Amino acid sequence: MATSTGTITTSAGPLDVATLVSKLMGAESQVLTPLTQQASSYNSLISAYGSLKSAISSYQSALNNLTAASFSSQKATVNNSGTGTTLTTDPFTADVNSDDSTKILAQKIQSAGFPSSQTFNAGDSLAIKIGTNSPTFITLQANSTLSGLRDTINASKAGVTASIVTDGTGDHLVLESNTGGTANTIKVQANNSLSSLAYDPSSSTPSTMTQTQAPRDSTVAASGSYTVSVSQLAQAQKITSVGFADGTTFDNGLLAIKTGNGSTTIIKPTTNTLAGVRDAINASTAGVNATIVSDGTASHLVLVAKDSGASNSIRVTGTGSYSSLNFDPSGKITSAGVATGQTFDTSTGGLTLNVGGTNTTISLSGSATMQNIRDAINTANAGVTASITNDGTQDHLVLTPSGTGATSPVSLTGTGDFATLSGSTMGQLQAAQDAKLNIDGVAVTSPTNKVTNAISGVTLNLSKVTTASDNITLNIANDTSGVATTASTFVSAYNALAKSIAGMTQQTPSTTLGAAGTSSPLASESSVQSIMTQLRSALFANVAGGNGISSLSDIGISFQKDGTLALDSTKLTTATTNNFAGVANLFSSTAGTNSDGSLNTTGTNGILVNLKNLVTGFLADGGIIDTKTKGLQASLKINSDRQSAIQTRLSNMQDQYTNQFNALNVTLASMASTQSYLTQQLANLPKAG
Repeated sequence: MATSTGTITTSAGPLDVATLVSKLMGAESQVLTPLTQQASSYNSLISAYGSLKSAISSYQSALNNLTAASFSSQKATVNNSGTGTTLTTDPFTADVNSDDSTKILAQKIQSAGFPSSQTFNAGDSLAIKIGTNSPTFITLQANSTLSGLRDTINASKAGVTASIVTDGTGDHLVLESNTGGTANTIKVQANNSLSSLAYDPSSSTPSTMTQTQAPRDSTVAASGSYTVSVSQLAQAQKITSVGFADGTTFDNGLLAIKTGNGSTTIIKPTTNTLAGVRDAINASTAGVNATIVSDGTASHLVLVAKDSGASNSIRVTGTGSYSSLNFDPSGKITSAGVATGQTFDTSTGGLTLNVGGTNTTISLSGSATMQNIRDAINTANAGVTASITNDGTQDHLVLTPSGTGATSPVSLTGTGDFATLSGSTMGQLQAAQDAKLNIDGVAVTSPTNKVTNAISGVTLNLSKVTTASDNITLNIANDTSGVATTASTFVSAYNALAKSIAGMTQQTPSTTLGAAGTSSPLASESSVQSIMTQLRSALFANVAGGNGISSLSDIGISFQKDGTLALDSTKLTTATTNNFAGVANLFSSTAGTNSDGSLNTTGTNGILVNLKNLVTGFLADGGIIDTKTKGLQASLKINSDRQSAIQTRLSNMQDQYTNQFNALNVTLASMASTQSYLTQQLANLPKAG
């Protein structure tokens, strides 16, 4: 009989090997119980820290939605106190502190141009100082190009960002302070090959470094009232061509478009149809949008400048097949020059005027002068006014669309002697013009209907022209109700986090005397306690520069017994009414500068700033949550390795027990067989007489 090995048991004997081994292994396996319990605890903690991270991430999102402007918001109201029944309703809206005019700016300085071959010598050095900070010393370790110097400066973390710009004078090193505001200006000391990079406006030593952007502190719009009237809205120029029949092609010539002060763009259609011209214009950088409009019998090319304003007029120059698309910003046709006093023989040709698709033959006879032609065109009353200009040497016939033809394409076709007077222009459907308004008696113009440079911190969005009957006042005031809403959001965001963490750390005592209570996974975690302690400290902190408002309690925000915050709306309203800037400073001042731009000598941040920094640190790689989670994962890995080792040992032990009991079973079976044989043999022995 073969002996079983491993986990294979045999029933060839009196012993139940499987049951015996199972009971023995059950006892041996008890050594795994503490490890599985420990692994379960680790997994629970890892999951709990994941929930904690999610809760803090939600809090971070809520904080990020609160900005400095949220706590210093102002509102604009527009009132019309004019009299009459035709008053203008909502001629404009106003956005407060939404443009760049109130935002903090960092100083930016730029070197003179260097040739691309410029090299700076190893051992030469710079000292860069930002504001009142200690200078950072930078020494070149090897000969460097300008790009190498840039990289060395950036690697030094000197408080500036270095970059290179290139123009016709060479490569320029640009240094921009990493911190905005007038307190964070740049000073540079330099020696030897770097000496031209020295910069100190207070020094009498000349410098080739120049300031390209002045530092500026953040500001807010000045509260007050402004009287505003709007006499003209800005608009983009729109022009249209003559009508083209289906199948018209442009087989020769050149088309060029110039918009405003931009460069002239040569248009190169891939197909010579009107649609091909449109597509080529739209694919170019000519500064216009092109469309095709059909009047039912012919198609017109319509060009609209992408930017509004009087300076963004369109000029189209066409030759050959494209000459019908000519357009001068004035809308006039100016002929080629002819000698003063020249006459034209009407027997060899004539003139045909086309205005908006209607042909008019200009009536002339005999030998016609330029004056005769001018008068005949004006007598025809065909939608243009003719005049003559002289450039000093030659006369030019000028046609100005007028009356019913003021917006129509115009062409003058000459034959014979009159051929030199031929010309054409697209029609102007809409002139390029600036917005015009008056603010407290000051005339203001703007190329767009979004006026950002008239009142500091205020953007006016013009939509209608006002009338003499209107008396419109723009009022800028502190938005105390907006700050109240923001403060309520601030309190609610923290309370949501506090309640979430309270649930994760809850301990519930047993109602049975002597029995143990229950607790949440994070109930005894010091890391969570540290997080909450730091958050509470930030909320309890005092902030300088608030002129009497230095803590949350000063504006009606305080802790309750359950650890959440409560808001006293009455106290907050009083604070915002009496010291609006102080409330903003409490939340959003930054180390070095208060929200009103004054120097923060204590170097403290506002409460919102500190909270954002704390939460960012909690969630960062290497932060308190990340470190704790990785530690738990490492412990779980050790636990898993130990369980694997024990499982291997138990498996080997099970094999040993099974083999031993199988062998014993075989032995016992053999013994039983021998006993039976001996019994039989003894029974067969002769009996004594």
